[in-house]
Amino acid sequence: MPTKFVCLSNSFKEGGRCIAGVELNDDNTPVKTYGHLKWIRPVSHSVHGEVATHLVDHINVLDVVEITLDGYPPEKNYQSENVFFRADSINVAGTFNPENICELCDNRNNIFGNRNKAISAQEILNLNYSLMLVKADLFEVVNQVYDDNVHNPKTRLNFAFRGYNYNLPVTDPVFLYKYRSDTNYLKNCMHLFLCLSITVPWNDWYYKLIATVIPVFNKE
Repeated sequence: MPTKFVCLSNSFKEGGRCIAGVELNDDNTPVKTYGHLKWIRPVSHSVHGEVATHLVDHINVLDVVEITLDGYPPEKNYQSENVFFRADSINVAGTFNPENICELCDNRNNIFGNRNKAISAQEILNLNYSLMLVKADLFEVVNQVYDDNVHNPKTRLNFAFRGYNYNLPVTDPVFLYKYRSDTNYLKNCMHLFLCLSITVPWNDWYYKLIATVIPVFNKE
């Protein structure tokens, strides 16, 4: 029987794609387990789990996607959302109502267990999720220059969540293209919905990132 989810991320990963979203019931309401939304991240059997681009490059954020599950990775740790799937089963079955997007937001008090930009190797052992969606009413896009690459500033986002400020890098290719083409892109934006994820370890730290930026603009 197919499993449904609303796509909240379809980003580049190791020559392929990383696609993920919240699982849906038959009536397109979000599935919850133990009081939290049930996320799903289809992965392949490759080293990094990337999904072949040609399988998912037609899928957009808020598309309702159907797949047939084909098992689970043996060690999922903090990436508990990972599932194997049949490559020939992917089907776009509709579109999630954007007016209901708040139903997909996480109700936790912080982002991935702390209020920092990264998670330590010790902290990650206590974390059993790696995806969440949050709403940000206060935000600012910043281009940060690094000493080792002064000609290629990285786009980051300052935003507030649950009364605390965060500064995280943006990896959403669609948003980056639109913002870099027009720095006034968010001028009439009321708030953002942000799909957040965690990187693979770097020097024993797991960094937080913004995989998808979903802006909601003033209709006036």
